[in-house]
Amino acid sequence: MDYNNGQTPVYHQAGVTMAAASLFLGLGAVFTVLTVFLPLVFGGLAILFALLSKGYGRKMLSQARIGFGCGIVSLCTVAVLFVSTFISMVSNPDQLIQIGQQYDAICENVYGQSSEDLLGYSFEERMREYAELFQ
Repeated sequence: MDYNNGQTPVYHQAGVTMAAASLFLGLGAVFTVLTVFLPLVFGGLAILFALLSKGYGRKMLSQARIGFGCGIVSLCTVAVLFVSTFISMVSNPDQLIQIGQQYDAICENVYGQSSEDLLGYSFEERMREYAELFQ
């Protein structure tokens, strides 16, 4: 008896689903790189799924390679952003005070009250404390 009705069976290549997930997450990591935290999750998972799609000693599928590369690029970009922001804050602590003043002004404009009345502290004073740590 012919159980396949004359059709050849379709074989699913191992790792295709993981490779597709890696590609999807890798591209998601690249497109969300300016959100800072999403690329850490998406990029890490893209790398993990790309490695898992490989299996035992086989070559990586092209989807997995693209996802792996995008994950690496997004993680490196976020690391550069973190380091450059930290260096900028340490080298110019007055920037922190200006940021605190801007937050206080925004709070005043949006809520009609100072941040000190709303939260019990002023952003400018908090940033002055942080600036003193860097000096």
